[in-house]
Amino acid sequence: MFSSNKVRRLLKKLFFRSAFSILLLTTDSLAAPCCGGSSALPSLITGDDRAQVSASLTQSQVIGDAPSQGLPVFRGEGDNESSQTLRFDGAYRFADADAWQAGLGVPLTRRSREFGPRQTDRAGLGDLTADVAYEILPELSYSAWKPKGFVFVDLTAPTSPSIYDAKAPYLVDARGRGFFSLGAGLVFIKTVQSFDFNFISELHRSFARSFELQDGSHITAEPGWGGSLTLGGGYNLENFRFGLSLSPVYEDPITTSGDLNSKSSSQLVWNTTAQVGYLISTEWSASFNYTDQTLMGPVRNVTLSRSFSLLCQRRWEL
Repeated sequence: MFSSNKVRRLLKKLFFRSAFSILLLTTDSLAAPCCGGSSALPSLITGDDRAQVSASLTQSQVIGDAPSQGLPVFRGEGDNESSQTLRFDGAYRFADADAWQAGLGVPLTRRSREFGPRQTDRAGLGDLTADVAYEILPELSYSAWKPKGFVFVDLTAPTSPSIYDAKAPYLVDARGRGFFSLGAGLVFIKTVQSFDFNFISELHRSFARSFELQDGSHITAEPGWGGSLTLGGGYNLENFRFGLSLSPVYEDPITTSGDLNSKSSSQLVWNTTAQVGYLISTEWSASFNYTDQTLMGPVRNVTLSRSFSLLCQRRWEL
C-alpha cells in the first residue's frame, strides 16, 4: 500500500508535468511587437484547478534584421535595441461547466534603442489579449495514447501604438501590431512516464484599420491571415522540468491604400525555446525561459532577437 505522503508526491508530479508542458509557450517571448511575428497563445489551466495567475518578466535583445529576400544581417556595435516586458496572465475555470475556461493577458512593455550617441526609449501598455477555451479531450482515466486536448478562441485588441501611429525616434513607442485579431487553435498534451509532449496550432485573422501618419497623410492598412505551429517536449526529474520547443510564426503581407499605396512582404520567424521549471509547491511554480530567433530558418521581413524570461505562477484548487 502507498503511504499518504507517497500518493501526495505522485499527484504533485503528475500535476507538475501537465502544468509545465505548455507553460513556456504562454509567455510573451515571441517576435518583437513592431515586426508582427507574434502569436497569441492562451494561458490555459491544464491541471485540476479553479484559477491561476502568472507574472512574467522578459528581457529581449535585437540581434539582427531579416530582409524580405536574402540572408539576415546582424547588427554591429553601437546599435543596441532592447525591450522589457512585464506580463500578467490569468485564467478561470467556470464552476458550473468545468470544461470551459476564460483567460486575459496584460503586457507592459518598455522599448529602447541606442544608435551611436543617440538613445531613446518609451514604455506603456501593450496589446491586450483574451481567450476562451474548452477541454475537448479530458483525462478522465489513464490512456497509453490519448492526450489531453483543448480548443480555444482568442481576441487581440490594439491597445498600444503600432508602427503606423508611432512618433518616437526609431519607432520605439510601437508596442503592438495595431490591428484587432481573432484566432482559434488546438492544444494537445501527453505525459509518458517522465516525459511530456505538447502540440499547439493557432490560426488568426487580423482586420483592416485606418491610420493618420506623422506627416498628416491617411492610410488604410489591411493585414491578412497568420498562424503558428508549436511542437515541444520535456523531461521531468523530481520537482524540475527541462523543456524544449520549436515554433514557426507566420503573418500575411499588409496592403496599404489611401495617400500611400504599398504591399509589404510576408513575415516568418522561428522561435527556439529552452526552459527550466521548478515546482515550489502544489500552488506555486516558477520557470526560466530562453528564446532564440537566430537558430532556425528561413526567416524574412522581421527583426531577430534573443530573450530571457522569468515566470511565476499561482494556482487555486477546485
